[in-house]
Amino acid sequence: MRLCVFIGDMYRDFALSIMKNLDYYATEKGHVIDVFGTCSIPTTNPLHVVGFKSILDLPEIHNYDGIILCYDTLIHEGMAKDLVENLLTDTEAPPVVCIRARIEGFYNVIPDNRSVMYDIAKHVISKCKTGDIGFVTGIDDLIDSAERREGFEKVMKEFGYEVDENKIFHGNYWITQGPEMADFFIKEDGTLPEAIICSNDYEAIALCNELIQRGYEIPKDTLISGVDNALEAREHIPSITTIEISNKGLVDTAMNILEEIENGGEPEYDTIIPGTIIPRETTGDAVERKNIYKTMTDLNVASSVSMDDMREFVVMDDLFEGALSEEEAIQIALDQFRTVKSVRSCYFCRYRENDRALAGYFKNRGESHVDVRTFPNEKLLPDDLEGDDGMLIFFALSNKNEVYGYAAVSFDTSIRMFIDFKIEFLLAKVGHTINKLDLYEKLFGISDVMRLYILDPLTGTFNRRGFEKNISEKFDEDGRKKCDLAIASIDMDDLKLINDTYGHNAGDEAIKEIAGCLEGALKEGEFVARMGGDEFAAVLITTEVGRVAKFKRTVMNSIDKINKSGKNQYKLGASIGTADLTEWHRVVDCMNRADKAMYLEKKAKKVGR
Repeated sequence: MRLCVFIGDMYRDFALSIMKNLDYYATEKGHVIDVFGTCSIPTTNPLHVVGFKSILDLPEIHNYDGIILCYDTLIHEGMAKDLVENLLTDTEAPPVVCIRARIEGFYNVIPDNRSVMYDIAKHVISKCKTGDIGFVTGIDDLIDSAERREGFEKVMKEFGYEVDENKIFHGNYWITQGPEMADFFIKEDGTLPEAIICSNDYEAIALCNELIQRGYEIPKDTLISGVDNALEAREHIPSITTIEISNKGLVDTAMNILEEIENGGEPEYDTIIPGTIIPRETTGDAVERKNIYKTMTDLNVASSVSMDDMREFVVMDDLFEGALSEEEAIQIALDQFRTVKSVRSCYFCRYRENDRALAGYFKNRGESHVDVRTFPNEKLLPDDLEGDDGMLIFFALSNKNEVYGYAAVSFDTSIRMFIDFKIEFLLAKVGHTINKLDLYEKLFGISDVMRLYILDPLTGTFNRRGFEKNISEKFDEDGRKKCDLAIASIDMDDLKLINDTYGHNAGDEAIKEIAGCLEGALKEGEFVARMGGDEFAAVLITTEVGRVAKFKRTVMNSIDKINKSGKNQYKLGASIGTADLTEWHRVVDCMNRADKAMYLEKKAKKVGR
């Protein structure tokens, strides 16, 4: 079978688990599974939502034998609703199985949300002496949220307790509302309800963390429970009492329904998946022995990794900012995706006027290719690249409401967090960079952008960015030089004296004259850059014997000629030092050696005066 999957919030535990189980069917059972959705966190910016939603329009659903919809993960405004309306009104759409939500007209694999919440609420409330019970709902407009609340209310009534709206907090299923929840449940006398029952684990974690920070003890001061058995709930200190709905069970059931339909069967429209209570520390059901030293070590490692990630993000941001063409941006993106251990293959595709274009890719962690070639709109990838990647996950390449194409990525789902914040960051940077380059091209023309970015406006030579870009091209991917090279460090003599005596305009003219002398001494393939102020650097090709000496002699002859012409009130001069460049990682060392040689020459001139 060829299946289409719509899912959001991809770096969260639930979505990762669903995709991991789907990947089994793609690799072991021989199904082709394409996943479409977003890994982005919620946003209130409607322009961002336009970009995110574009990925849902990418697949031609009539090319698939079935669709799996994870309705409640598509949390951006209007995403799930619009998609459902389109699927329901398309009379030729393949069968749709909805996971974790019930939608009339689809096959539904759903937890019995009422029973799930009933069971966990009954477990917790049975430990309480009064009806002083708080409740945190899920997102108000989701069906599962309403059903879970019904389960909670049923238990309260069975125990003879009234449901107090003043003890019902309207949550969002995520960890962002910890302070608001704490403020809501803490009474004027500083006490808490006997228990607070949350609609999922992330709400329970957020509440628990905030209360602990404010000096409360869990479960001594209040009992707290969640739903779903997220990995974070198991690892939390204290561990979160919860109820598990098997994600493997959800996927297996969904796949069984589609396989039954494929074989001519008529499965039930609604299949209920039961839950299993997992009692833990937040309700006093377990006292788990934890190795405090291991825990502290894990926290220190996590903190160190987090700092390393921040530094890496800064470096990645700088790399993309330096991209001067779309091809260069795509190459940077491919290089960065390759550093993610879970990524096996990666394809970047652009939308064109009448078709699609492959912009760059690597396959099975092999060589990167940045080559634009078009392919028909009804295809997701060119024919020669389809079919052997197992499950592919498709992400939008967008910047707010501007949509440029998509990325198709295959992952090693055995890695726990095979989609993480780095993936989200890279996707956002690709979209942002394409947007920036498109804007520049419209405003200036791409040649003007290149000029503004890499050229020194005073001399017309390269600037420091231009130097870095051009010298990198003298080495291969392994850092080996393509030919024999040397770096020359050049510094003007007496620029301060010229500025002080004749003015800064004269100083600028002197800088330009020196730049002209340097450029006039270059051979094909060589270049010079103004590194700042009166400092220049030149890269020389030294395959010719005596090339460095010839360069210096030509520069000095040009300077001497200008001085003899008598056109300037000042005397032009420059000091030059050189050093051979051996390897890419020795560039900085080579420049330092050239600088030292230049300063020795300058010092010798002063002594000789």
